[in-house]
Amino acid sequence: MTGRIELHQETNGAYRIKIVDDFMRTVALSADFGSVKAALDGVFALREIAGTAHVVDCTTRETAADQAQAGN
Repeated sequence: MTGRIELHQETNGAYRIKIVDDFMRTVALSADFGSVKAALDGVFALREIAGTAHVVDCTTRETAADQAQAGN
């Protein structure tokens, strides 16, 4: 699957990273960043994290608490 990472400026002046798939559907939307540089730093961090991160199921209160207690 291909897609792209887009950088957008919001009406409030903040910047956001938007990840879209092949069909231009939004897959993820970041929190606000205060500058283009901060947003681009976020893109690079996202690439590093996504490539090595473990998937953690936090859909139940018990699972989320267990993960927090384990430091994950």
